[in-house]
Amino acid sequence: MKIGFFLPNATFDLPGAPEVGGIETFAFTVGEALLELGHEVVLFGGEPKPGRRHRETSIPLRLFPYIETKSIPDIGTRFQRLVQRLHFGWMTRRAWRAERFDAALVFKPFDWPVAWRWKARQPELRVIMNFQGTDWFAFDRRFYRYVDAAFAVSPQTADLAEQHLGSRPPVVPNPADLKNFAPASAGETRATTGPLRLAASGRLIGWKGFANLIEAVDRVRSDGLDVEAELAGKGPERDALEALIRERGLEDHFRLVGLLDTKELRDLLQRADAYVAPSIGMDAGPLAVCEAGAAGLPLLLSDQIGQRPMLSAADYLDYPARDVDALARGIHELAARRGDPAWTDRQARHNRFRELFDPESVARRIVALIETV
Repeated sequence: MKIGFFLPNATFDLPGAPEVGGIETFAFTVGEALLELGHEVVLFGGEPKPGRRHRETSIPLRLFPYIETKSIPDIGTRFQRLVQRLHFGWMTRRAWRAERFDAALVFKPFDWPVAWRWKARQPELRVIMNFQGTDWFAFDRRFYRYVDAAFAVSPQTADLAEQHLGSRPPVVPNPADLKNFAPASAGETRATTGPLRLAASGRLIGWKGFANLIEAVDRVRSDGLDVEAELAGKGPERDALEALIRERGLEDHFRLVGLLDTKELRDLLQRADAYVAPSIGMDAGPLAVCEAGAAGLPLLLSDQIGQRPMLSAADYLDYPARDVDALARGIHELAARRGDPAWTDRQARHNRFRELFDPESVARRIVALIETV
């Protein structure tokens, strides 16, 4: 089967950059798994601007010019994203038609008008939607008829799609890059004394909640708990986060390490004791959580993290988003569980995550969905 991925953002920059998140990493991971299953895959992406680079991949890439959302009149972010996708669909129209794909994967409602134009020229094309959030726009339902099948990254996202569109897509979770994200060694043991090392990662934007994590680290240190934290990623909130770190006197205890490539991020996770995802807005299925769990880390998740219903209680703690006191209590509990072998068994956690988030399994489920059309 020949499958096209239509995702301009996938190649804008490395994951963790402001416009590159879990959806983009999903495209690479699943696309590579589809290649290994014997399918032909081509990813249509945006040509990186000077000074930017996308992750390495075995997927054939077709790169085209794109317009950045910040250069589009700010009538709202959804208007900007819709214009960006329509422009990219126009720029790629001839090359896309020439590929004669059997199926196309799209990732935003903004892609549905583009799918309408594809199917006008190639009615047999099967368009598959991956719901990773909402991003609804006016009149989007009129174009959803050009989507042949869909799946959602989490139960929460499936519920939202059903509320808006009247039908509930099946859940197929984001996969983890299990080749790169794994414990350092199968029999690894962790120290139960010394600083509790926390890791976090993602785009440095407000709804990711990293300011709350800084405040919580300050509180638990005031309680006498020795905690160190490293946060990977870049984005518009970096200056504000650095100012908050200085204000709380945490310069030696909370580090912003910038945008990391896959190997560097894996190393950060492997040297940590636990991972925190403090999102204060809906975070449908963050791949960063899958990666941290695959690396074997115990997880502390806000109630906005979409994977929670899929995970075992042996793998995570949760707390109400925005509640810094509850987040601080969660950090204390992470420290208290450092002596529990079942909780700290990284290989066992990696094995559980492999069952849930294996890329080949996810790819097979997507192929099966395409074949039902």
